[in-house]
Amino acid sequence: MIRSRSIKRAKQEREYAKIRKAFLFCHVKCRVAGCDSPAVEIHHMKGRIGDLLIDERFFLPVCRPHHNYIESHPAEAKEHGYSLIRTI
Repeated sequence: MIRSRSIKRAKQEREYAKIRKAFLFCHVKCRVAGCDSPAVEIHHMKGRIGDLLIDERFFLPVCRPHHNYIESHPAEAKEHGYSLIRTI
């Protein structure tokens, strides 16, 4: 059987679930300028590759509509500082 994710990644994802819950508990508002909606998601400003998945320095609490916008408009997101150059 081929695993859908490595054992290491599965462990990181379990750790991320705990970190995510605590982070959103402490960061309740969307951080997109002018938005006052509740933050319900985390945008990973540098991506989720490797240890970036759990690196809170690059977390941005956002509402769902702004997360969709950031993901659909990468150039604008980088221009406004909502996304950073993605590195491995």
